[in-house]
Amino acid sequence: MRKLRCHYRSRQAFLAALVGEAAVDGLRVYTTERFDPGEELLCEIYFTGLPGKMILRAIGAKWHGARPRLAVRAGGLLRCVGSEWRKLQYLRAVAEGKATFEQRRKHMRQPVIVEVRWRRQDETELGRGTVSEISEAGALLLTRAPLKIGEELVVEIFPPGSARAHAVQAFVRNTDHPDGVGIEFLNRDSGGLNRLREVIRRLVDE
Repeated sequence: MRKLRCHYRSRQAFLAALVGEAAVDGLRVYTTERFDPGEELLCEIYFTGLPGKMILRAIGAKWHGARPRLAVRAGGLLRCVGSEWRKLQYLRAVAEGKATFEQRRKHMRQPVIVEVRWRRQDETELGRGTVSEISEAGALLLTRAPLKIGEELVVEIFPPGSARAHAVQAFVRNTDHPDGVGIEFLNRDSGGLNRLREVIRRLVDE
């Protein structure tokens, strides 16, 4: 998945790039890197006054080249859905002064989409789910199963190009997300942590 730098010179410039009134429907970006309709992209969002950067996953809607005579810069339109759409709504609130941007996590989660298998620690039956955010500390596990805070899990992640799953022990950290749960990884010793970092690198670069 390619990464685009979506930087804006001010809060006002970022707000002007948002499409939609009552709800954000999309984001205008200015880049000479051509993208195709339907292409999945990682977008590094930043505007002056934001104390950090936020990475979100978006889908290309349309792209156009520069038109110097009309003073039109190269760029296009991106769409976000689900939890990524909520991130864009949140950034809008930050730019409008209605919310405060806080980088609460020590490890920034990378947006990915990867199907996983998981089971409760004391069970053998495997369920299926999707990880949509991941870092070396934890992940967002999308699943319809009713999980409770504190439940211990084993999550099997298949890195791209690998026939074997990478099993990670975790526990349910929070149930705030409407489509899943936040999990925190356990037993991240030196060797296990290095393997997990390699898995994340391969997922993000895919």
